[in-house]
Amino acid sequence: MDSLVSIVLPCRNENETIGYCIEEVRMMSERARMRVEIIVSDSSEDGSDAIAERERVKVVKHDMEGYGLAIKKGEKEARGDIIVYADADATYPFSDIPLLVRELEHADIIIGSRFAGRMEREAMPLAHRFFGTPVLNFLLLLFFGIRVSDSQSGFRALRKKTFEDLRLKTNGMEFATEMLIKAKQMNMRIQEIPIRYARRKGISKLRRYRDGFAHLKYILLQTPFAFYSASGFLFFAVGIFSLILLNFSSLPAPGLLDSATVKILFPLVGIQLLFFGVFAKTYLSIRFEEKSEFVKKFYSIFRLKTAIGIGAVLIFVPLLLKVAGVSQEIFEPLLVSAIIGLQVIFNSIVLSTFSIK
Repeated sequence: MDSLVSIVLPCRNENETIGYCIEEVRMMSERARMRVEIIVSDSSEDGSDAIAERERVKVVKHDMEGYGLAIKKGEKEARGDIIVYADADATYPFSDIPLLVRELEHADIIIGSRFAGRMEREAMPLAHRFFGTPVLNFLLLLFFGIRVSDSQSGFRALRKKTFEDLRLKTNGMEFATEMLIKAKQMNMRIQEIPIRYARRKGISKLRRYRDGFAHLKYILLQTPFAFYSASGFLFFAVGIFSLILLNFSSLPAPGLLDSATVKILFPLVGIQLLFFGVFAKTYLSIRFEEKSEFVKKFYSIFRLKTAIGIGAVLIFVPLLLKVAGVSQEIFEPLLVSAIIGLQVIFNSIVLSTFSIK
């Protein structure tokens, strides 16, 4: 193979396995006659970097935590046209690197799928195997149409240009999710191949709940605003319909609509979903510098004083009607109106801080 392949090994305290991984990559390159450079992107405190240096590979010593950050630091120093990265804990089969690289002829990103292949016993915690990764797979399919069996695999191949085009921003474990979402948004082709997954040596660096929520938060940030607007409108419309039907009409209402959950909670949830969508897209624009026509248009017409005026009307009309003595007859609609008014005011104040240049 003529192209130079850069093998990036993100490494944090893997002194039990880093030497083995380097040797496995070398053996693979000899058998496959593949030109490779090995890059250890290191933030270790256990001497892993010293082991890698003795093996005479390129060591990028940055001493900063973060899975995604380590991969990006390694890629930045890579000279190869193709990037392959894999964890330095001896769980991934480096002998499959030629297969991943070869499949790049048909796709932009190749993922080594542990779920499509074979896992050794106790190679993956049961919570990750039957809940964590499957749930993230489902959310990626639901919100983005990404159909993969192993969205969290740490064994991937892609061209250096593809990596740079993606402009990945996250530094933690959610890096794996960001790559897939950005690739889908750019209409890149994602392909999986089955691999064998072995038990790791040493202590796992995964922080189950923290890392899981990092993935979930990023998915919610990237979820299209159309989902928030559609679901928000649906909740709001059902709630308002039940309020009108039960308070201003003699028509009988189904039992489900005649409940406080639907009449009061649904409109409030609907409004908050709309605001959450705006918050998410604003945060992406500010934190990750992602251009958004929606955000640009929203803040071009958003005015805090107008929002506060609308909120004030929603609050004070119920108060005036209470003074007039009619609040008992339509208590629930007036209560919902007042709470929505408070929602509009408080959320708009927060949004106004984002629009300050």
